[in-house]
Amino acid sequence: ATCLIGLPYAMLAAAASGWRRQLLLAAVLLPLWTSLLVRTAAWYVLLQDKGLINSLLVSLGLLNAPLPLLFNRTGVVIAMTHVLLPFMVLPIYSVLIAIPRNLMPAAASLGARPIRAFLHILLPLALRGIASGGLLVFMAALGYYITPALIGGPKDQMISSVIAFYATGSANWGMAGALGMVLLAVTIVLYGIYGRLSMKTTGA
Repeated sequence: ATCLIGLPYAMLAAAASGWRRQLLLAAVLLPLWTSLLVRTAAWYVLLQDKGLINSLLVSLGLLNAPLPLLFNRTGVVIAMTHVLLPFMVLPIYSVLIAIPRNLMPAAASLGARPIRAFLHILLPLALRGIASGGLLVFMAALGYYITPALIGGPKDQMISSVIAFYATGSANWGMAGALGMVLLAVTIVLYGIYGRLSMKTTGA
């Protein structure tokens, strides 16, 4: 979800200039300026049956009854996408601004349609940014605890919730430590991959 939203947004920000670019970047960085708990609480209010989203959809006649957006995976995906979106947008944006702007017009002048030019020129050049952003989002989402705990259901908890359960709920410190080491090892490996991708992107 972060890639589907982040790639077009990064393309829009890279294509803009002046105050428009600054405004787009400030908008995507806005979630980082507030506490994670505050953002999660805000989504908890928005996603309720009588929250702003359901009330708006019902008042517009698009729905006859509120959508179940809380305590399920849909709510977790919506809230976590909003929180993690900057980690996807910024790596893609950093790659896109380094791509010469005349590539797409040159492809169009040679008869390539916009979709074909995007798939064969722009997208391959942006893959490193997409991969870096995907790794950043995945690493950040690995340790998420508050958002799945408040908005998700029992089947939507992350590994951090399982570690917290074994550490505090059942006092199984061995299992909690083992899961913590697995989480640490996976994060270190992914961080190493991200570092190599970032070095290649910088070198390019």
